[in-house]
Amino acid sequence: MRSFNFILLAGIVMAGCSKKTSAPATDCLRYAPANVVRIEKAAAGKDGATTVHFQVSGGCGQFNKFIEKNNGNTRTITVEAVYKGCMCTMDMPIRTTSYKFNEKKAGTYYLQFVSGENEFVTDTVVIK
Repeated sequence: MRSFNFILLAGIVMAGCSKKTSAPATDCLRYAPANVVRIEKAAAGKDGATTVHFQVSGGCGQFNKFIEKNNGNTRTITVEAVYKGCMCTMDMPIRTTSYKFNEKKAGTYYLQFVSGENEFVTDTVVIK
């Protein structure tokens, strides 16, 4: 009877003890498109780069990457933001990044930065 009580007590103690781990980093990491609110045209930027101002939906939001779709001489460019952290401020800050257009072929190119559903901020770049 004594060994049964010991085994029962040991089972309860072991069941109550568990190795707690913190949530994986991916639980507090998400990616989402961010709307471009304004650009500074490539001609005005350094090294032919367009300065892109975009709005994120929380204090944890930062620039992740550009997603480009090409259709002839038109580039539709979406800013993808990354949100790192489980506890973020509720503000909606404007962040800034630089977009470098790398095209060597002569022509007129239209850079359409997504600023909403079917809305764009457009930059025209002429390569001679």
